[in-house]
Amino acid sequence: MIAIFMLSSLAPPICCGIVLLFVVIGIVAAVADSEDEKKSSGKDAVNEPRPAASTISFQTYVSTEMKDYDKIKLKVFTVEMQGQINAPMDNCPVLKTITLFDITNGRDDQKPVLCSLDNLQYQDTTAFYSSTMDILPYMMSLLSEWQPLLSIPVETLTFPVRGKRVLLFTVSMTALNGAVLVSAQSEVIFVNNQPGYLDNMKSRLRTAELAVKLAVSVSAADGNFAGTEGRVVKDWIQKRIASSVESQKQEVKQKLNNAVELAMMASGSAVPEDIIHLCNDLIEMNPIPAASMGDKYDILELCLKVASADGTAMDIELNLVYSLAESLGVDRDRFRTMIDKILPVSIHETEDVNTILGIKQSWTVEQKRKHLRQGNRKWRALATHSNPEIQAQARQMQELIAKEMALLEGSDETG
Repeated sequence: MIAIFMLSSLAPPICCGIVLLFVVIGIVAAVADSEDEKKSSGKDAVNEPRPAASTISFQTYVSTEMKDYDKIKLKVFTVEMQGQINAPMDNCPVLKTITLFDITNGRDDQKPVLCSLDNLQYQDTTAFYSSTMDILPYMMSLLSEWQPLLSIPVETLTFPVRGKRVLLFTVSMTALNGAVLVSAQSEVIFVNNQPGYLDNMKSRLRTAELAVKLAVSVSAADGNFAGTEGRVVKDWIQKRIASSVESQKQEVKQKLNNAVELAMMASGSAVPEDIIHLCNDLIEMNPIPAASMGDKYDILELCLKVASADGTAMDIELNLVYSLAESLGVDRDRFRTMIDKILPVSIHETEDVNTILGIKQSWTVEQKRKHLRQGNRKWRALATHSNPEIQAQARQMQELIAKEMALLEGSDETG
């Protein structure tokens, strides 16, 4: 029996005892191929034509496109799948996985691509890996049309080196006994204009040291480096150590642990109001022009998680993180989305609605209205989300937006 079905979208990784092995290759010299970049005619990706739908084989296809991600237009890799899938029984549980490697130097020299999103990382590393459980309703099933499986924001990825890259995406479905039911691969040519993690290992390590020092300073801004906040920093450090090449692991461990100690000594002797000056000094003394945008968002995500780790995001901590975002030059809307994800309304210490909604006092009334309308569209779309916590967050944000809109209307009338 052939059945047509659509698989659900990917969720955070689920461990099912299936181990994905990958080897982080040692540092190699690599330079951007300028001639290849010229041939790309200004484009950073080459999308091969999508293969025709098949009723026999299982296929995957990856394209690069601009797409709404968290209500923001971002460049993404969109992974799709199509074709026949045979299972040992009806209602068969399967593990769907997507892996991503750089194979520019050949498939015998695969290098991992790093990702800053926690739910798209392999175990305790930052290497890209996605997995989710699903149920195949029939022994013989057919995806008769191409089905989108996952969209991956390019800015969250860090490639091995700068320049023209060949990327290998692999989509697999595995039964719980470890048997691979189907597997397909797709190659994508992509021109990476950001520094790679092998381009300058020392520079990336300095960026990680800065991240740790800033995170500790944010934690100390409320006068207390709590155990929960310390664990957030510790877990972040362990991931960076695990993702380092073998010959660098000890140095990375030592440098990042030293960064924690130095930051604790510096921030511990400073009054909370002076922490912002300490952080500005840190950024000035540790410039990170070579850091990828993914690294910068990674720093801010760590600081936001530290600020919220003890259950309350205090004003002094959040104001510090906002200042850091401006200093690092990240996109304001993208940073705002990070805040909404990590900090629910209930965790804010402040009762200042403008701060919670991301409204600047210097804006005109029309700028505030535009910002609120955009926010309302975003949260209205999330009001029916399957996650009850996101539903609650959406309702709270819509209520705050409605009250603020009413105040703006009232100010017009009185004016």
